[in-house]
Amino acid sequence: MRSTVLSTRTKPARKRNLQEGQAIILIALLILVLFGMLGLAIDSGRGYVDRRDQQAAVDASALAAGDWFENYTDLTLSINQSVALYQRNLRIYTGIQTSSHTHAFVGPTGALDQDTYDYTFGGGYSLTIVATDTQFNGYQFVYTTNHSLPLAFMQIFGGSKTIPISATATSIVGNQRQTPALLTLSTDKCSMNLTGSAQLTVLGDVYSNGQACLDSNLHEAGNCYGAAGSNCSDAQYYCYNSDPGYVPHSPPCDPNAGEIAGTAIVPAPTLPDPGFLATSVPYYPNAEAYSQYNRGTWTEMRPGQYNNFHLSGGSASCAFLDAGVYNWLNDYSSDANGSFVSNELRAPDEQLYSAPGTASVANPQFWDQNGVTCSGHFTVTNAAVGQTILLAPACTDLSPLAPAGCHSGVSDTKSRNNRWGVEVTSVRYDRFIDPTVSPNPCFAAPGCRRESAPSSCHLTPNAVVGSLHSPSNIGISINITRNAPGAQYYNVYLNPSGCDGIQSHFGWVSRFDAPGFLNGSAIGPFPNGTAWTLGAAAAAVPPAAGASLYDINDTVIANPAVTCYAQTRTINCTPTDDEQPPQCFSNCPPPANLLSQENAPMSLEYPPYTAGDVANENYCQPSPVPGNINSPCLGSAITPGGVQFYFPNGSCFNQNSQGATYVFSGVQYNWIVIYAPAANTCAANMNGGASTQYIGTIYTPGMDWTISGGDRSPLAGQVICYTAKVAGGGQAGIDFNPNYSPVPPAARLIN
Repeated sequence: MRSTVLSTRTKPARKRNLQEGQAIILIALLILVLFGMLGLAIDSGRGYVDRRDQQAAVDASALAAGDWFENYTDLTLSINQSVALYQRNLRIYTGIQTSSHTHAFVGPTGALDQDTYDYTFGGGYSLTIVATDTQFNGYQFVYTTNHSLPLAFMQIFGGSKTIPISATATSIVGNQRQTPALLTLSTDKCSMNLTGSAQLTVLGDVYSNGQACLDSNLHEAGNCYGAAGSNCSDAQYYCYNSDPGYVPHSPPCDPNAGEIAGTAIVPAPTLPDPGFLATSVPYYPNAEAYSQYNRGTWTEMRPGQYNNFHLSGGSASCAFLDAGVYNWLNDYSSDANGSFVSNELRAPDEQLYSAPGTASVANPQFWDQNGVTCSGHFTVTNAAVGQTILLAPACTDLSPLAPAGCHSGVSDTKSRNNRWGVEVTSVRYDRFIDPTVSPNPCFAAPGCRRESAPSSCHLTPNAVVGSLHSPSNIGISINITRNAPGAQYYNVYLNPSGCDGIQSHFGWVSRFDAPGFLNGSAIGPFPNGTAWTLGAAAAAVPPAAGASLYDINDTVIANPAVTCYAQTRTINCTPTDDEQPPQCFSNCPPPANLLSQENAPMSLEYPPYTAGDVANENYCQPSPVPGNINSPCLGSAITPGGVQFYFPNGSCFNQNSQGATYVFSGVQYNWIVIYAPAANTCAANMNGGASTQYIGTIYTPGMDWTISGGDRSPLAGQVICYTAKVAGGGQAGIDFNPNYSPVPPAARLIN
């Protein structure tokens, strides 16, 4: 049987074997590529980890060097400690293999000390440290680390056996040790510009990172620093010494008083932005608004966020600022005639600094500046018969005073004067609600107590007098006819010797609510409260104070006034310290009746010290005990009553000379009174009248400032901005005072 077999073609065995060999080669190549990629991933990962570890090590070491140098000012110690930290962080246990140290002078004038340290370690590590004393910039530490990292896989494929990995870190410390009073951060030409007939008097250095364009109208009590091309030599250099608040004057200088004159330093190295922070802003989130005369004769403002603030025309008033942060979301403008904004607490009928304890009244009173008439006033009357005050004699046979020369006024059968002297002080309590600041005695309600300097002295009226052994029981009523802005209470001090000009004869007797307030709170809700009657008689004040008191039998009772702890007011405590003369700065002596009196200086608050200012910028809490009388606020954390103006991006500042703002900042804000982040680049205007003053630092590193006006007191203690132009025909001043300046920043990384 025939069969049919299909004819099939088969591949030759040799060709098939060749194709199978190609697949093996491809697979081998693929495996090789995969191993290469795996090796690259592993070595790259190891390089990344090594770079991260080295960066962390030099960051920590650079900061440590700054911290050690800040605390001990010992460069060798600082370097050694930081190198030891570098080794610990990178787990280098074999110690230093080689080291070297060189010194050189660098900088534009070859005057800056620079030390270079080189180290090598086991495992392929090396470290280079460059430490430069940049003077105003403080000490700068640049740490550069290198490591030759062995490659685990890449060398198999013909690559290098090692790869260099490096990291660098730069720290700076003490860059505000010699703080300029005026600093412009811009490096542009004429970033500091004085034009026209405007005069600028500065106590402290002026410093321009760009070219300073100045003339002889700059009265500089310090040095002038500028970039190449600056004409600092054209300024007039005034005499000064290192005392805070020293009044600069034109030469000749008195070396016996420690006076020196500044000089021009051009070119000067660039100063960095100190990078100050405003950490308390988030704790004042409440929306607030201006409500004119919500306290009857004055306007109370609370800290928080203000959508728009513009004092103009009919919105003018005297506005008292409660303590805290004022966040001006959409500008701060003040150009209203007869407006005055402040957080200063003053007494009604302020005493005249040169005649305390008498009837003389300051002229002007603080709250009467800029044409406002908001200062407080009070009167003294006799209360109804039967109220319990004994008008003790001040001139009798038993009195420590001589019988002759008795005070005028009605007297009894033994020619005894029966008129008492009365002084009052304004009292209020303020909180600071940032919980991150410690210690903070002002956090919990009611806050920290503030008490103003005393008022002038008011005499009681002529009294109806009884027989020798039955003097009339006449009460004393204190009538507040105009509330002092900010006062919640009034303390009353009496002097049986009348208004004799001796403050130690006045003694505390009691505290009373201010009209419209009850236990420190306004009657009725904020912002409007409720109306009240000014001039209503207070309860009669009982006898308790003075140089001496007498019983009904004419027997002297020892009862001298005593110095008390500032936070304690008990029977016979003497009044707070007196006010000081008006500030003499750019125009000395200041024109008469133009500037307000100054507060008492800083002081310790326990006997025998008299506490100084316990109401305003020279007041600090907690007061150190025992403390240092030369630095009475050292270690304190709070300035009760202090405020800070905050300007977020898009918000700007415009102060016209017709409006006046006089505010103080505080320790809790690092003494920064006006703060704007660097991203805020607005054009700010400061046209300051005689009453405008910002006590503290204006820190606006992105803002361009135009300063003008006829200000006779310093506009601020320090101005740090992008550019500054002083224009117009007026006189402006900047008075750098270390008591009201920011603490130098701690060591920080800048790269």
